[in-house]
Amino acid sequence: MEPILKLQPENVWFTSDTHFGHENIIRFCNRPFKNAAEMNAELIRRWRETVPDDGIIFHLGDFAHGSSRLWNDILNALPGHKYLILGNHDMKAIRQGFMSHFELVTQQMTIRVGGQAIVLNHNPFLCYGGSYRDVWQLFGHVHSGPASHTGLDHTRLKMLFPRQYDVGVDNNDYRPISFADVKAKIEAQVATAKAAIGIKDDGAIPEVRRIVFVDKDADIGLVETARIREIATDIIELDSSIPIKEAIAARVSLLTGNIRYVYIGSRPLDDFRNVPIKTGTSITMASVEAAVKIL
Repeated sequence: MEPILKLQPENVWFTSDTHFGHENIIRFCNRPFKNAAEMNAELIRRWRETVPDDGIIFHLGDFAHGSSRLWNDILNALPGHKYLILGNHDMKAIRQGFMSHFELVTQQMTIRVGGQAIVLNHNPFLCYGGSYRDVWQLFGHVHSGPASHTGLDHTRLKMLFPRQYDVGVDNNDYRPISFADVKAKIEAQVATAKAAIGIKDDGAIPEVRRIVFVDKDADIGLVETARIREIATDIIELDSSIPIKEAIAARVSLLTGNIRYVYIGSRPLDDFRNVPIKTGTSITMASVEAAVKIL
């Protein structure tokens, strides 16, 4: 396994799915170019305009279609210290002759930029290490973006975590995107997701965040509620229309720091972090104390 690369945030960029030399990608993704030659020239121009010679850029796959000469000519024109995460098209095209242009060619990487852990892969993941914590996953492959809605994977993007982002050129003005801009995009996605499911976060991160999940229609008395508030950072009510695991995971994935949680309720949860109660019964002090021990 490759060691985790640790980088400074001011000099890091990401991109994906340039598809240099691929005539059909213009039609597939509604790219605003007449032909592959025009597309190649414009993508190179925007790359050179964005990435300095000493910049570090991660290309997340599907770099080019064409001969070794095309690959080498384009790579010679692109500034920056380049890393290639192989895409599905690259697997058919990669040659030893141009691998020397890259600092590393690999299937996947985990990096840290200014302390932020990031998983890099060509494809978006349904789950990955740290997906329920503050770990990002950057990807390409799906060709999302303002003009590109034709990919077969497009409808699946609604399943992504808010800390995932498509760095492909179709989604980023046909140019590499900086770490700072990715950070802003992901922070905005997280804020929107929190607002949508009712999480209020003032930005302060407690040393340990203890959460008690209860069903919205649960019968819980004032004394029991007061006891929970003594030991819990948050009491979060869950709508019974959403599957219990999905509801909890969606909220935990949006929170940062050391998180401990427990669910008190009547819905089945295959997890040790739950205190089951019978349907239609109240949450008793005994249930609350059982939850306290788990937290």
